Amino acid sequence: MRRNNKKSFSDINITPLVDVMLVLLVIFMVTTPMLVKGIRVNLPKTKSGVTKIKSKNIIISIDKNGKYYLDKVPIELYALKDFLKSHKGRGVIIKADSMVDYGAVINLIDMVKSVGISKVGLATQPKR
Repeated sequence: MRRNNKKSFSDINITPLVDVMLVLLVIFMVTTPMLVKGIRVNLPKTKSGVTKIKSKNIIISIDKNGKYYLDKVPIELYALKDFLKSHKGRGVIIKADSMVDYGAVINLIDMVKSVGISKVGLATQPKR
């Protein structure tokens, strides 16, 4: 009887896996800074630091002209209220320009709380 001296090769080649993981890492590093939501506003400066915005939070921005934005899309208050009613489980971050009237921010907070959302934050930037 003749014996076959060939051994089977059972090692896993991880080089392609490492290549794919590095490509995914680069993609995530490039796209993560783009995930910041909302329009660009001149936020008030505080000593307490920056507001931490999670990706699941709803971002409502008020520009210096008093216009409201949901992420980067202009929206009227009545439509915003309807949207918030259907997203009660999420938190809301308000990004109001430093030139916006205080009453407009308070009215927005009141509207958010009236639909049943209790987690409301105000976005700021640190004083330097």
